[in-house]
Amino acid sequence: MAFSFHAHDPQSIDGSSAASLSFFSSNSSPDQSSAALVIWRLTKEPSSSSSSSSSSDNAITIPAETVTNALDTLFPQLSSSAKAGPSLARITECLSNPETFTLFIATEVTPSSTSSSSGYGFQISRIVGCLTLITLKLLMNSRAHIEDLVVLNDCRGLGLGRALMQRALNEAVQVHHCKMVDLTSKPDRIQARTLYESLGFQLRDTGAFRFYAPV
Repeated sequence: MAFSFHAHDPQSIDGSSAASLSFFSSNSSPDQSSAALVIWRLTKEPSSSSSSSSSSDNAITIPAETVTNALDTLFPQLSSSAKAGPSLARITECLSNPETFTLFIATEVTPSSTSSSSGYGFQISRIVGCLTLITLKLLMNSRAHIEDLVVLNDCRGLGLGRALMQRALNEAVQVHHCKMVDLTSKPDRIQARTLYESLGFQLRDTGAFRFYAPV
């Protein structure tokens, strides 16, 4: 069987449950021309013996190739130095540490005319954005760091960046009880900085140092 991932906890871009999307109503016939934007938490495919809460809720299975292909498209839009996205092995390794690593994906979904074991009446048509949340438990508190926020060029301006950020902030504060969330942004990314400030981020003069390991 081909390896796959699970997409959990679907939310629309306004933060509400995906079940509230109009075309998900069981009383309406599926309209394949309809599409909605949904944010998910991505996890490794759980084993049948897993007892974790993330594996017991409803989820949509996504083939691993779909995820890697999507990230291969997204990451070069995030950085000009990126020629492709992370490897399957790297994604799997990171997702093996759910206490410290969370990957959110933004997707377009369309109604499905077939019943699904997940219980959702829709299917993921494509992955159009992502965000990584790193959470750390320190001796005195817990804190988080946001990385890899990117949305496909043709889907920008629809609120996906804000939705991914808000989902990550909620996860950091409400689930991991983080007292602070950090991110970095280049000075020329005016729109991104405006978004971050609108969400409550403040620019800090941290005096941060960075060490690069010798090649």
